[in-house]
Amino acid sequence: MNFINNSVIQTKKYEGFGGKFFDSDMLAAAYDTGKPHIFDQVMGQLFSSTDQFGGKPLLGMTMAKGKQVEIDNEIYRWKLTGSLEKALRIVEVLDSNDASGATPGINQQTFRIKLDEGWYTYPDVIEGEHDDYKLEVLEGPIQDGTGYIYTVKLQTDSYTKFLPPYLLEVGREFTKVWTSVATEFNQDYGTMQFGSTFELECQIGAFANEFTVTDKALREDNRMIGMPVPFRDETGKIVYKDKWMMAAQAKLEDQLYKDMEYQMWKGEKTTSAGPQGYMKKTGPGLRQQLRDGHTHYYNGALTESMLQDYLDGIFFGRVSQGKRKVTAMTGSMGAIAFHNLLAASASSFLTVDTNYITKIGGDSSLTRHLSYGAQFTHYQGLNGIEVDLIINPLYDDTHFCKRMHPVYTNKPIDSWRMTFLDFGQDDMGNDNITMLTQKDTRNWGYIEGTIDIKGKPKKGGAVTNKIAGCEFFSSGTAGIWVKDVSRCGELILDTEV
Repeated sequence: MNFINNSVIQTKKYEGFGGKFFDSDMLAAAYDTGKPHIFDQVMGQLFSSTDQFGGKPLLGMTMAKGKQVEIDNEIYRWKLTGSLEKALRIVEVLDSNDASGATPGINQQTFRIKLDEGWYTYPDVIEGEHDDYKLEVLEGPIQDGTGYIYTVKLQTDSYTKFLPPYLLEVGREFTKVWTSVATEFNQDYGTMQFGSTFELECQIGAFANEFTVTDKALREDNRMIGMPVPFRDETGKIVYKDKWMMAAQAKLEDQLYKDMEYQMWKGEKTTSAGPQGYMKKTGPGLRQQLRDGHTHYYNGALTESMLQDYLDGIFFGRVSQGKRKVTAMTGSMGAIAFHNLLAASASSFLTVDTNYITKIGGDSSLTRHLSYGAQFTHYQGLNGIEVDLIINPLYDDTHFCKRMHPVYTNKPIDSWRMTFLDFGQDDMGNDNITMLTQKDTRNWGYIEGTIDIKGKPKKGGAVTNKIAGCEFFSSGTAGIWVKDVSRCGELILDTEV
């Protein structure tokens, strides 16, 4: 796995280690872990599944499905393992044993190479960037300035075969492929190596909203009817109430979750001082995190082969075929583009599919009315690739994206954007994408002034403040955590590309 060197979330990179001896420092640096805590998802289910409080697909795909983790601090760290095998590189071209240097290894002669790490030794067999040439390590590693010198020979019975010199240029890579030992009374053993690890650090943000209702408004609430609002009763059943105050409180909660949803998409990692001197922190949203993933800008129409090639680049050589499933979030225009690229590829099959041409109205055996049309929302590509398409209303929202398409000037450019998210699990059963909150930071309630919440005046006793009304508040913390961004990516339409 490759991370951009200046990633906003990468704090450390452990380059891996190899050889025959491994101490506790190596292991401690590479494999420390932590355990998260699971918590409640009821509100996410309410505010992602009802129409009036919709438009929050991330909440729906994470919190509402239990993919939510509570942490003790707003800062969190985790580690990822890179490639299991690290290639070593040529750092200096050394003279070969033949006079010209044009035919290294000919006549089964030995020659020297200089690599950046001292991980190999006899009886390792290594391979360069051409699989027809295997090198037996005979001596080394011998440390020499910027690298390690090995004495090698071609593993071949031929006396005319030699290693092409271009494979020994600076920067060329070699990896261990196997060992070669005696078939009787062997006393030699080869080396091992472990993949690199990355330490990543991120943070979550805090959110808060409030509103105040006057005494008169509270007294008249019984005569004011608002939109039906879903609540869970004591039995767990969702019931709807239409009082204005209940609608206003629900809207307050909805606004908080909308804040979280927007920030989890478009947030930029920032830390600054607040008005009271305490630090304000914003976590990186999905888009900032996915810059370290597979981001591709395009201009023009997408094709099925382009989609297949793009997705294959995400999964090739890294993810087993049974786990190559992603969710694609896009806008209305992106959904049309997705349909068109699949329809173009499947054009010879569309009109013979009974799901594409259907009879409508009354008894289907008697009606002469036909309906034509369907829309592709799912793709099964080669090598186990599978895509589920979801239209994200935010991508069509001009408040969310104010940059318009130069031709379709009433449509935001994000409507064509396709975000591919792997919500699956790793080999240990951990979710790749998770919503995070900080422990004991979710608060909501009201503050009564000179009247109570029903609009009745206080007659004696202590009051919180002297306003003739009630203040309602809601606050919390949230962030989106993508453990492995290399399993995600974006296809972004940019007409300026």
